[in-house]
Amino acid sequence: MLSKIKKFVPWHSRILAKMILSRLPFGYRLWTRIGVFQHGAMESPDYAWGVVQKHANEIKGKTGWTGLELGPGDTITSAVIAPAFGARGLTLVDAGAFAVDTPSHYAKQVTALQRTHPDAALPDLAECPDLAAVLDRVGGAYHTEGLRSIRTLQDGSMDLIFSQAVLEHVRRDEMPDLARAFRRLIRPDGKMSHVIDFKDHLGGKWNNMRISSKLWEKDWFAQDSGFYTNRLPLSEMIRIFTEAGFDVEVRSTTPRDSAPDARHKLAAEFQSLSDDDLMTADAHLVMTPA
Repeated sequence: MLSKIKKFVPWHSRILAKMILSRLPFGYRLWTRIGVFQHGAMESPDYAWGVVQKHANEIKGKTGWTGLELGPGDTITSAVIAPAFGARGLTLVDAGAFAVDTPSHYAKQVTALQRTHPDAALPDLAECPDLAAVLDRVGGAYHTEGLRSIRTLQDGSMDLIFSQAVLEHVRRDEMPDLARAFRRLIRPDGKMSHVIDFKDHLGGKWNNMRISSKLWEKDWFAQDSGFYTNRLPLSEMIRIFTEAGFDVEVRSTTPRDSAPDARHKLAAEFQSLSDDDLMTADAHLVMTPA
């Protein structure tokens, strides 16, 4: 019901509503249950399976690999699934403790996946008393302080680093530091795989580009807002990772259905973007150390 109501709420009203709601003294799980805020769709075991499979395919054939997922969202399901794709363990890093911490939730997900993937090497989580035990069972780790957490991880410790519709949410000023941190973590023969959603999160068009960065990037406006995207176009993402020391391959892109009504409606800083940047809805980037 709430998703249907959202369609009729103007984009500028969504900004105001989310800013107000994000500052109310209620926990994140409450907002998730009623559909106001949600970090991805990883609570669906089939969706999570598809995400891990997509990115793990970039190092297909390698066993005992270690990986990092940025922004797992509302669950640690990807860490539970990763051993089925040959992982020794998956480290999850997010900007907050958003994941469900009930072991039975993950045990039920494993049961569901066993029905659809009967030959997969999935863990038995039935006796795990807490989230730490679940992570220990699958060789995983969960960190919740974003870039600060990444800085504590060991150099050259990752065979695979991946994210699914997350990089667009990293604060704009932090992106170069994040790219350099990834370069420090990745092994010489490792790979990065990132799917980036360039659409705005206020209706899927270009509404987020109507607002100047002087306002958009202010902490009080962007922090925990539920609608923030860094608005970095594809060409800028490629530049940032190239300068950090990666060879970047654009594996695939999805074009938008239509062009913006008029460039003059965008903030001045975005009016000169190329047609390619404006018309890219999402992209899959695969990177190797240069």
